[in-house]
Amino acid sequence: MLTVPKKLKKPLRKPLKKIEKTVMKRVFGSPRAFERGLAIWPPLAGDGVRVHNISDDWSYGEVVLHSGPLTQNMHGAAFGGTLFSMTDFLFGTLVMKRLGRDYEAWTRTGQFQFLAPGRDGARMTVRVTDELCEEILAGIEDDGYYNVAFTCVITNRDGTVVGVGQQDLHVRPRKGREASRTPGAARETDESMAPREPKGMTLEHLVTAAAWRAWGPTGSGEHGLLTSVLSAARRIPEPEEQARYVCGEILSRDALTTGELLELAIPRRLLG
Repeated sequence: MLTVPKKLKKPLRKPLKKIEKTVMKRVFGSPRAFERGLAIWPPLAGDGVRVHNISDDWSYGEVVLHSGPLTQNMHGAAFGGTLFSMTDFLFGTLVMKRLGRDYEAWTRTGQFQFLAPGRDGARMTVRVTDELCEEILAGIEDDGYYNVAFTCVITNRDGTVVGVGQQDLHVRPRKGREASRTPGAARETDESMAPREPKGMTLEHLVTAAAWRAWGPTGSGEHGLLTSVLSAARRIPEPEEQARYVCGEILSRDALTTGELLELAIPRRLLG
């Protein structure tokens, strides 16, 4: 939130670093301090993005859009970047606070499906359950890190779904093999892990590939059906429910067999 510029002269850097550390410690010291701190943090405050109702155990929080003339586009709606930013920061923060200071979390990748204009009062909720924390820690125990698939939904005051955000969060211990990796470096062959069941965006992409195989140019060529099914699927927030819907359509129309879907790595439990 507060970063000391690298070009400052050395005599100034040390006291400013101390101030930075103190501010960060206080902001993340309690849920109420976190809410107040982000309310004046320029990247979010300037867009009208606020955090509310952080629970005492950091397992729940809400992100709310306070939109006005200075933060709206020509249609009187929120900018796309503002909506995406609402999905970006809170999940990782809550995960780190729940796991404790021995762990860190970084957004690995993310995407956003725009479905309707975002208006003043648009809201999303984030939950980090005990079960999710146990899943993360078990994954770290096995592989040294864990990539968490997370889905969030932004809705307007009237219940209209504004959009669906998907995020992969990379969680790892602050010390150890993963923390010492060169940032941005690809994994070597000998670092490979046993593949896990596809979730989140990975599952979405596999399901999209299945639809294209069923009805695209190399399949039946029923482009109208391909468009219709994928249009309906993108309005289903949870990737697993998307998979059940799309694969159900594929199987009910005999476009592909169960075996062909399994070859595409779609989990069997989602095929009916």
